[in-house]
Amino acid sequence: MISIYHKVNAHFEVSHDLASLQVIKRDNILWIDLLGWDEENENAIEKHFSLEIMNIKESVEIEQSSRYIEYEDHVVSHSNFITRQGLILYPKIVAFTLDKKLLITNRDYDFRSFLETSKKILNSNQSLTSSDIFLSIIDSRIANDADIVEDLTKEISELSKAIINQKHTSKLLILKLNALRENLMLMMQNCIDKKMLISDIKKSPYLSQKVERELNITVKDLESVSDFIRFNFDRLDYVDSTLNNLITYEQNHSIKIFTIVSLFFMPPMLIASIYGMNFERMPELDWLYGYPSALIFMALTVIATGVYFKRKRWL
Repeated sequence: MISIYHKVNAHFEVSHDLASLQVIKRDNILWIDLLGWDEENENAIEKHFSLEIMNIKESVEIEQSSRYIEYEDHVVSHSNFITRQGLILYPKIVAFTLDKKLLITNRDYDFRSFLETSKKILNSNQSLTSSDIFLSIIDSRIANDADIVEDLTKEISELSKAIINQKHTSKLLILKLNALRENLMLMMQNCIDKKMLISDIKKSPYLSQKVERELNITVKDLESVSDFIRFNFDRLDYVDSTLNNLITYEQNHSIKIFTIVSLFFMPPMLIASIYGMNFERMPELDWLYGYPSALIFMALTVIATGVYFKRKRWL
């Protein structure tokens, strides 16, 4: 789907018809948003505006060192935006083409930040530039990333309470801990990626001083999100340490139980082994009550062992 945002008198409107490019005055077009790569739309836009658009396939294949390409009258770059589906985070590529008057975005996922920017443009009566739109998308995206990090923080807190209150470990808790760590690593990578995108775009000559100042503030916002992610990493290390201590405790407790159980049976086994010896001169073999006496003696040794362990507070 193509969305062409253009100025009409004192307000902005959007058209979803590619043919409207031939009707709308070129200087009135502020932003073209491509949702879902369409080769026909891409070729038509490149031909109409005489510029290059980076599609999703090219963004994946391009080298990291060449993610920012500067042409004579426009620049091209791309970045990963994060989307969440259930407990899993997925990076989706968004490509940007920016010149002095026009911003072109190419993506294959309908991000909330684009919807918010669209509403902002259509409800605005102020004079906007292509760099203002770029700034709005990035700021909205960072706010959404901060929301994702806050959700991850709540999940870490719930996981910590589950481990501490329930005082047990399970494979599910361990897998969830690893999933949270992977999500935080992806969010940290995403923050670094946004900083690189902003740094690249700031190289272009198409940004006003106002937008450059705003982008500097945006970088500080990214630093705040990164600090929050680092805090969550520290908290996950604490949760991981608690989980490992509980696992060690459960293992030691199990070994302790087996040890105590084996000690209970050692005295009776000693008695049984003595009277299991095949010597001719064993006076107890001729006792009338030898067998029940041996059983009673075994039981007494078990009771005595239990009383001893109880006094030592091993039970």
